[in-house]
Amino acid sequence: MKYKILSISLFTLFIAGCSVISRDIRGDIDRGVTLPMVQANPDAYKGKKVIWGGIIISSKNLADKTVIEALQTPLDISDMATDKEHSQGRFLIESPVYLDTYLYKAGKEITVAGIIKGINIQKIGERDYAYPVLEPLQMRVFELRPEILYEPPPLWRPYQPYNPYYPYHQYYPYPYYYPYYPPR
Repeated sequence: MKYKILSISLFTLFIAGCSVISRDIRGDIDRGVTLPMVQANPDAYKGKKVIWGGIIISSKNLADKTVIEALQTPLDISDMATDKEHSQGRFLIESPVYLDTYLYKAGKEITVAGIIKGINIQKIGERDYAYPVLEPLQMRVFELRPEILYEPPPLWRPYQPYNPYYPYHQYYPYPYYYPYYPPR
């Protein structure tokens, strides 16, 4: 019983400490605030701290700030982007310091803990779009993880040549499985 409680508490401690955002920032985060909620009523959520993540669409350096446009995706338990098909929209990250656009280039995954500054209306194509704007407290950028393709195992095992020394080391190289002794 004692070991069971110890293992459960260690597992809980391990899961609680596996975020890409630091612990002191995560303490003040409001996880209930979503991107559509901010788009619908930006004044109600101004100044709230959130953690959002997604995929970088573009980044550009302006005279006084760096602006990163990201496509929001759901986050997993470690606050990393998970499912690209279930996005709720786009958001902007406005950093007052210079960020190298090579490190924050399009296609990388990003996780941002930041303060909601408001809404910025810009065009996507010919449509006006309300971008929620975050001022970053902490950001983490990751290379895009390749999708794992499932390849089913073969229905039968591939042919293995007979090995007379089976559980032991095979003493002869590949073409010479059987020792050949010429007749006397």
